[in-house]
Amino acid sequence: MKYLYNLLFYSAFLLILILTASCEEISTDNFEELTIEEIATLIDMEVGDAQAENLSSCQVIPIGAKPCGGPWGYLVYSEEVSDAQNLKQLVDRYNELDEIRMKEEGYGSTCDYATEPTLSLESGSCHGNGYAWNPGDILERNNINN
Repeated sequence: MKYLYNLLFYSAFLLILILTASCEEISTDNFEELTIEEIATLIDMEVGDAQAENLSSCQVIPIGAKPCGGPWGYLVYSEEVSDAQNLKQLVDRYNELDEIRMKEEGYGSTCDYATEPTLSLESGSCHGNGYAWNPGDILERNNINN
């Protein structure tokens, strides 16, 4: 009987823990209050692995705000899995926050021009070269552990 009681107690505790954790998920309801790290996480979730069946589904969007002007690079995504309009809103907000971060922290940059990458389809995922931010790169560039 005691075993059954303990099992029920720990099961209920685990359920409460899971439900509480899910309440803390990042949402776009409070979009303007989100940090750059939270926006980066939402972007990463929207891009996913950038799975695509056709190279024509692979796209890029300028991302980041160099202090010298222009983007840091180009975020690679797949139109087959990402909502382009939602992604654009997230990237626009990320760029705003990145510009603020650069000014507040006094970052400098080279004034080279980030050229749009050539895209390829590798193992069913969109990838780019050069200034491409491939799937997962945004987390790494913001020191976010997945």
